[in-house]
Amino acid sequence: MNDPLKGLLLDEFAVVSRSELCANGWVTPEELDVLAALGVIPERADGYPAVCLSIVRRAARLKRGLEADWESVAVIMDLLQEIEALKSELYGMKARERPRLSSHDAPDLPGGNGVRRN
Repeated sequence: MNDPLKGLLLDEFAVVSRSELCANGWVTPEELDVLAALGVIPERADGYPAVCLSIVRRAARLKRGLEADWESVAVIMDLLQEIEALKSELYGMKARERPRLSSHDAPDLPGGNGVRRN
């Protein structure tokens, strides 16, 4: 499939048009309306945030791969987003709580006799 947006560099403020989102063949304009109505992408008249490119692509892959309806895809995408948020939170918690081991707090080495030397 020919993707006219492939390789396009987009910043966080970039906006893509409705026709650009539909031109790649992932979704039809009607399906784009359904995704907006379900809250998968924001509904806007002046264009869509560039992040919608990856969201629409992912939604289309899920729909085709799972042979699901758009409502199911919306639920799946919401759950995937929640999983990513929880992973990110857990990673941050682990990073903050990682103990700083000093030489006298170091664990015994494998094969040692359990005696620590200072």
